[in-house]
Amino acid sequence: MAYNAQILLFVSTPFYIYFIAEELKVSGIIAVVCAGLMQNSESIRSRFITPRQFHNGLVLLRLLWELLNNTIFVILGLLVVRIIRDDLIIGNTNSQWIVIGILLYITNLLVRYLYGLLSKMGNKGSIIFALGGVHGAVTLALVYMIINNVSSAQFDMIVLAEMLVIILSMVVPSIVFRFILDHDMSRKEAGKQVQRLRQEMVKEGLKAVEKIYLPENIRESVVYDLRDQKSANSFADFWHQWAKASRYPEFNEQEKELEQRALLWAFRAERQYLDMVSQKENRRDYLFELYNEILLAESILLDTENEY
Repeated sequence: MAYNAQILLFVSTPFYIYFIAEELKVSGIIAVVCAGLMQNSESIRSRFITPRQFHNGLVLLRLLWELLNNTIFVILGLLVVRIIRDDLIIGNTNSQWIVIGILLYITNLLVRYLYGLLSKMGNKGSIIFALGGVHGAVTLALVYMIINNVSSAQFDMIVLAEMLVIILSMVVPSIVFRFILDHDMSRKEAGKQVQRLRQEMVKEGLKAVEKIYLPENIRESVVYDLRDQKSANSFADFWHQWAKASRYPEFNEQEKELEQRALLWAFRAERQYLDMVSQKENRRDYLFELYNEILLAESILLDTENEY
């Protein structure tokens, strides 16, 4: 209960900070951003005090980030469609919003580039820092802060300019980064590597299980769980396991412990295999992804509060 209450407080804190800042007649958006920076620095040095809470917080934040980030672009899309529908683009012959958007984007690049130089990122690092990131969420929030201080026509022009800034922040890096960044493995190639390593690591886990004594019913359950890591079980296998679990009683405490030990032994063999591969293939993201999956599987297995 304490974990859930702390996570709820953590999620609601930005809203409290925003409303308090607005009551004090300062920028609520900037206050929330500053609070986020402070919280990030604090969490880095306290992540191992309660690892479960920290991990649950990361999962929740990732979910909220996806939802809110997509919502931002939905809102922006609706605004742009409304503006186009009202023929503001066609009627605005001087195209001021294009000039404003380009100037804002160039100014943003210069400020971020200079900050990179001051932070001793080097010339190339400063260019990457300046170009990186899609600048949309905070910008749209700042636009809505002034909605009551400008006319309807001015607000529409600001929205169009902001739309151009966001589009440029997506298009320009996609082109420039191809020439200034080292070419890395494509997502398709990385997916093939992950699939190959997943097959091999599960094979090592199955080999480890074959070397230890297990009753046949427990061995069948363990092998099924390990094969499930690489989606090697058929639909018929699943229904067989489901029917067996529904028809027969669960494992007793001794059998559960034996199954748990066998799975942990197999996961240990899988991690050792990935450790060996990492020494040959260096620190690849896909290796960490697989390693993380094994650790999460072990944490589920060792969860005493929720037995599966």
